[in-house]
Amino acid sequence: MKLLYDAEVLCGAAQPLPSQILIDEPCIEAIGSPETVPAPVGTEEIDCGGRRILPGFVECHLHGADGYSFTDASEEAVRAICRHRARHGTTCLLASVWSATEEQLLEAVSVIAKVMEEPPSGARIAGIHLEGPYLNPRFAGAIRPETMREPGVDELNALWEASRHSLRMVTLAPEIPGAMHAIHWLREQGVTIAIGHSGAKFEETRKAIAWGARVATHLFNSTPPLHHRHLNVTSALLTDGRVTAELICDGIHVAPAMVWLAAKSKGVANTALATNASFVCGLPDGVYEHEGQLTVLAKGEVRLGGPEGPLAGSALTMDRALFNLMEFADVTLTQASAMASATPAKIIGELNRTGRISSRRLADLVILDHDNSVWATLVAGEFVYAKDRGLRRRLGLPE
Repeated sequence: MKLLYDAEVLCGAAQPLPSQILIDEPCIEAIGSPETVPAPVGTEEIDCGGRRILPGFVECHLHGADGYSFTDASEEAVRAICRHRARHGTTCLLASVWSATEEQLLEAVSVIAKVMEEPPSGARIAGIHLEGPYLNPRFAGAIRPETMREPGVDELNALWEASRHSLRMVTLAPEIPGAMHAIHWLREQGVTIAIGHSGAKFEETRKAIAWGARVATHLFNSTPPLHHRHLNVTSALLTDGRVTAELICDGIHVAPAMVWLAAKSKGVANTALATNASFVCGLPDGVYEHEGQLTVLAKGEVRLGGPEGPLAGSALTMDRALFNLMEFADVTLTQASAMASATPAKIIGELNRTGRISSRRLADLVILDHDNSVWATLVAGEFVYAKDRGLRRRLGLPE
């Protein structure tokens, strides 16, 4: 057992409360004061030094970090990405795979599913997110349009089996032929349907929502712009209360004023922070080649081909996104934390296990230092990252 003491714990109150957390791995046993939550004999005690403990961040959309991509179909890549995200407070994630050939997708999801069976050494993978290939090439963004195609049951079933039934979310464009049939098939398997890279009409989008689509993939990006009279897919996603919207809060993908508009329109329960982070996240500024394409990282912007190319994911981490959201949308820490944890956990079907700090939920926690950087991250009650060297040595974590 572990006891995290001398901490300000955010567990549903308006402000973090002085508390301590007793953990009986993998779950939280109790939260309260030293009087109400005594430590049993033999409990490992960790002094948090007055730092804040938040629910671990749940990341529903990222593609890579530290030079690796989930589409690489490499076990080393998958583990490295998960370690990187844990350093920034992510405890649970969906491994997002770009649109690619059927063979590449089958290999990528198979490798991810294999790593999912291992004890996590970083953030825990809750499932796989396919961003494509069932997208509209006219709204490809940085995704190769030649990889996009109409959905078919044979391919969907092959991906489902290769992933060992771990597909959790699929982004598609509802206007392409076969999309509605794919939505029906995926919903039967319990997969979350997201709408993105789409130029669908307003009514087409509303039909897809009625059939079960529930997520807007990186709202405002790779869809037509909003117009106050000419409604479209973006209008439908923003205004439908059944849809939860991903927001990339780096100040680049979505202007801060539009982050404010979306967060106020959708509310805490239907706004999910997302990073859409690419393989360059965590690398220094420079020009990189990956999958035969040049990617430029400069001052936080990730662009394909050159400085004027399309945005190609982000270099954003969830800890940075949390505080950006507080600034852009004028929300409290409690509200921002919910949009970084509970709401994305709802999207991926994990809210009964993680996303909030409460007894019997997984002890997925991020401890913020006094400067708001990540001091430590716990996944299922085990420390997977610690900034402090002394704590790392004590816990036996790698340097």
